[in-house]
Amino acid sequence: MFQFKLKCHRVNEEYKGFHFFILNKGLNSGKPLNEPCPNCFVCICQSEQEKESLYWITFALWQGNRFREFLYGSAIPFIRINDLKNCLKYGIEGSKRNNKIFYSGIELLQEITTKDLRHREILKTLNKLKYALIRDILR
Repeated sequence: MFQFKLKCHRVNEEYKGFHFFILNKGLNSGKPLNEPCPNCFVCICQSEQEKESLYWITFALWQGNRFREFLYGSAIPFIRINDLKNCLKYGIEGSKRNNKIFYSGIELLQEITTKDLRHREILKTLNKLKYALIRDILR
């Protein structure tokens, strides 16, 4: 059973225990973060397992654009804390209904995300190499 708390993050506040952050402004609202930013909520969990599960439930909801329907505002859209909490409860219920399918899907999502990050790093390195080569050619 999940017993998490959602609070507005305060820039100079430090959190102990098991927690992660959730972006609350912009079109990426709902994106889970390991590090805080000025526009985020903090999700405080009871255990490391709960934190990991909630992080990946949030990630799946964000990737599935489930938070978009809860965005308010025209210039800079944002999500309200109660809407985020209700959406997370929806995700938790979904994970309970299809427990095996959900967790095998989360494992696959973690693997894909890890490979995506690795490929992005490779692309950054290739771009640096390309620019260094261009500088050498144009000397």
